[in-house]
Amino acid sequence: MALHDSLFCVMDTETTGTDPLGGDRIIEIAIVPVYKQKILYRSIYSSLVNPRIRIPAVIEKVHKITNQDIENAPTIDEVFEKMRTFMRKSIMVFHKAEFDLTFVDISAKEIGVFPPMINYIDTREMSKVLFGEEKTLNWLAQRFGYEKPTHRALDDALVTARIFIKMLHQLTEPQILELLHVWRGQEW
Repeated sequence: MALHDSLFCVMDTETTGTDPLGGDRIIEIAIVPVYKQKILYRSIYSSLVNPRIRIPAVIEKVHKITNQDIENAPTIDEVFEKMRTFMRKSIMVFHKAEFDLTFVDISAKEIGVFPPMINYIDTREMSKVLFGEEKTLNWLAQRFGYEKPTHRALDDALVTARIFIKMLHQLTEPQILELLHVWRGQEW
């Protein structure tokens, strides 16, 4: 696989909480395509998502996304196919991949489709190769001189994309290929 010709799509989600098995759901999604180490701004996808459940007040304070904001937003079944299109055509990039991918799995099961098979790279694992331990997105943003993540999907996906590009410059292709994983969904 020639990585220099691969399309990467950096994805971030915001959710009603951290427990998808306990009922938490996606409330915002952003996907930022990166090709030849450049962000494809015209192809960015971003949407609020109506989770059909209330956003707890404590979560509203974290994301600044209110129940009123998502009232008329599309539901996950309306945005899922768009997500799947990006996932099919690219290597996905996440910071803390298992978190986002578990929410994608739960979303797929809720709307009655199979979870997508996803090729992905986790920037936390990249940071471990570069810095000897997994680093937070905040730490990486500060290290590379970027704005602090805001807990909004598009802002955080853009920061992650910029960090990903910087780390790509510092890793060899064999190192990156070793960090490439395939997600086939979780079994519960």
